[in-house]
Amino acid sequence: MFCRDWLAQLESHQNLWAQKGIQVVAVGLGKPKHALRYCSRLSPSIACYCQESAEIYRLYGLKRGSWLQIAGPKVTLAAARALSRGHVQGKATGDVKMMPGSFLVDREGVIRAVHYNSHIGDHPNIESMLSEIGG
Repeated sequence: MFCRDWLAQLESHQNLWAQKGIQVVAVGLGKPKHALRYCSRLSPSIACYCQESAEIYRLYGLKRGSWLQIAGPKVTLAAARALSRGHVQGKATGDVKMMPGSFLVDREGVIRAVHYNSHIGDHPNIESMLSEIGG
């Protein structure tokens, strides 16, 4: 549900990405067929990749969440927001306790802005994240 909601939010800002010369890449846990299924429908202009290993998550400092981060009250509120935008929970893939995050990485591979989700439905404000890099 939250991955679907985030992909749709990223796609809704496609004009902003293009205007600023930003290429959005989404990385998820699962099989490549999952990226094809969801990204082609929810975020066709975004490059999406899936892998079954959480190694790249760990390399970026992402960790497995607590049950409060996975199913606590803030998650319930975020789920209501995602549902109001038409996103429902389907069959989960990968490690459901792996916490998400968002990173702005420049062409040289330097991380310019980071958002580590405080719970699984905690997505960053896109405009705020861009302002961190002067965008």
